Amino acid sequence: MTSLKINHFSNILSMNMDCRLLLPDMLSETEAPLKVLFLCHGGSGNENEWLYHSTIAQLPDTYHIAVVMVNADDSCFVDMPFGKNYGTYIGSELPQILYRMFPRLSDAREDNYISGLSNGGYGCFIVGLKNPERFAAIGAFSAGDKADATPKPYPPGTLNPRVRMFGQVDIRQTEYSMKYLARKTAKTPGAKPRIYHACGSLDPWLDLNLAVRDCMAEIACAEYDYTYHQAEGLGHEWKFWDLEIRNFLDYCGIEKI
Repeated sequence: MTSLKINHFSNILSMNMDCRLLLPDMLSETEAPLKVLFLCHGGSGNENEWLYHSTIAQLPDTYHIAVVMVNADDSCFVDMPFGKNYGTYIGSELPQILYRMFPRLSDAREDNYISGLSNGGYGCFIVGLKNPERFAAIGAFSAGDKADATPKPYPPGTLNPRVRMFGQVDIRQTEYSMKYLARKTAKTPGAKPRIYHACGSLDPWLDLNLAVRDCMAEIACAEYDYTYHQAEGLGHEWKFWDLEIRNFLDYCGIEKI
């Protein structure tokens, strides 16, 4: 596995950003372009989180794919009313930058996937559904809908991060809601990403994940090929996420070499 830390300028965010690209060690000049897995971090993480806490470094050589670990700071990977447009950056600008820099990466929709854990699980769900022309599949782990989460109290005079990310409105009927966006996208013409959703049975936010599961069952969109997996005896933890990233690749039909 080869690891590259990439610092680049984002026009969308108007600042320099870091991401990390993992590549298989053995590349042939005659082989097809690499499939690309974009990985989103949790609420307190960055582009290094998966590398430090999981066995993600094994995937490029095991599955012969490229892995892009993105950084979206504390944004939940959305375009924020009182912040920057991280959703557009992750879903559109960054892939285009990487395709230009590394022509061995496939820019074909069927070869691009997005996944993430916790806040990144929510974020990859939103980014994937808002960019169906970019991603063939979404792998959302421990991904409850932020529309169902109880807002935390913050001292007067401070900007609540939830307001910064989503605004001062009820987001249940906006594209910041996983369930609302899934319903809307299901009715929209065009290809839709397949969705793999997983949560541990001991996760403290299991109820939020089950609410998404039940909504997806009601939508019954065949194109989503929605699959829910509940890992018994596991919680909001790296042991679970490390297991599920491999389950997601299996779901996508990416075989070990």
